[in-house]
Amino acid sequence: MRLSKRNETGLTLIEVLIALAILSIALTAVIRSASQNIRNTLYLQNRTIATWVGTNVMNSIRIGVIKASGEELSEEDQTLGQTWEWKASIHATPNPRIKQIIVDVYHEPEHNRLAHLESYLYAG
Repeated sequence: MRLSKRNETGLTLIEVLIALAILSIALTAVIRSASQNIRNTLYLQNRTIATWVGTNVMNSIRIGVIKASGEELSEEDQTLGQTWEWKASIHATPNPRIKQIIVDVYHEPEHNRLAHLESYLYAG
């Protein structure tokens, strides 16, 4: 009587479990990386909008649309469907004809400062 040797192909249960563990670790890293990328993109988008708001306020002060008389000004602004609070102040410089303008922009409701802009105004 001759015993036939069966040629078995396939994976054992342990091999399948090890492959699934490796795959789950790799997918977790990919998902974490994508989530961090989304968070960074949102932060950069908000920072860009805050810079636009601050630049708009600064230019409005320069051309006289917003009157600044030394004290700190503060207002809320609706830009691109979001609420932004800005604070602007004008300071003296060593040259009496030049004033420094400082604008800070905060994102509501977290009240995170996302932009800090400084410029100078000739007040001849």
